[in-house]
Amino acid sequence: MIARDATLNDVLEKVCRLAEAFAPGCMAGVTILDRGGMTFEHCVMPSAPTFAAGIPGVEVGPPHAGTCAAAVYGGAPVASNDVERDERFDPLWRKLNTDHGVCAIRSRPVCSADGRALGSFFIAYKGGAPDPWPEEIEAIGARLSGLALERHRATERQKLIVGEMQHRLKNLFAAVLSIASQTSHGGVTTAEFLKAFEGRVLALANAHDLLTRDESADLAELTRRIVAPFAGDESVEITGQPFKVAPSAVVPFSLVLHELATNAAKYGALSSSEGRARVSWKSYRGENGERRFKFKWEETGGPRVAPPLRSGFGTLLMKRAFADVEGQSRLVHAPEGLRFRIDAPMSGRLGRLHEASKTS
Repeated sequence: MIARDATLNDVLEKVCRLAEAFAPGCMAGVTILDRGGMTFEHCVMPSAPTFAAGIPGVEVGPPHAGTCAAAVYGGAPVASNDVERDERFDPLWRKLNTDHGVCAIRSRPVCSADGRALGSFFIAYKGGAPDPWPEEIEAIGARLSGLALERHRATERQKLIVGEMQHRLKNLFAAVLSIASQTSHGGVTTAEFLKAFEGRVLALANAHDLLTRDESADLAELTRRIVAPFAGDESVEITGQPFKVAPSAVVPFSLVLHELATNAAKYGALSSSEGRARVSWKSYRGENGERRFKFKWEETGGPRVAPPLRSGFGTLLMKRAFADVEGQSRLVHAPEGLRFRIDAPMSGRLGRLHEASKTS
């Protein structure tokens, strides 16, 4: 069914039905993560569709709502043999199970060929856990579900290539025209215009080069590629959790990093042999529990900084680049060195953490 390009739901329902046939008395299901890897966006459970309807929107955690979230987060199977009394998990998840008569459930991560979590495969029983548990059936179900999900996403991406390339080309031409127009303002000489224009267009080219090689880009690699022409390895410190930048955010990150590196090399810390720049990022929980992302550029050891008399295109770009992902940008001309910060909600439009041990 996978090879015949059946719909994803049809394939996953078939996998579940086969598991139920080989493990009589069980109910099988598949949860599917969103592209950000932080939330379940869909669930297939042909024997209990109302159970499946209660899964979308559940976060992987921690804290873990249930066994599927815990399995995905930890990268290993997680079981509950007494769902109703299992206080490790959210009461709403436990109620969802007991409302459907589930007493025992075990979930296994569903992964891509490169180990990236795509969701989970689970088996549930109404009459308590069997002895032995059908681990082989569970493992096969997870593998088949992983193949189906990978094939589905590859097919989706292939269908979108032409439309996405047309969209990118339009955006690229618009960006080049905008850069040319804005760079020419302010009475710059022809030589100054060409140098600034060339740098900004090369930053765009670097961003699009990364996008053609992968659907997302590693933030550390992206930073190194953009900053490298302006400074040696010892002048710039890059630190942060492994983070995959979403396609929609690669160009904003590239242009902002180029502006910061250019300014630092011309006027700031990178214009001095003693100067240093530190690029860092992290995820954290906001006051309301929302998962957020913070990015910082901090300069030290360079010439004393004074606020510019006027704001050019670069300043405007840095302040507005992340508006589409609800990001708040702050640029501070501190005397000891330039400071730039981005603070945004963690979302699929911005990117995702990709540590080996977890997906959230």
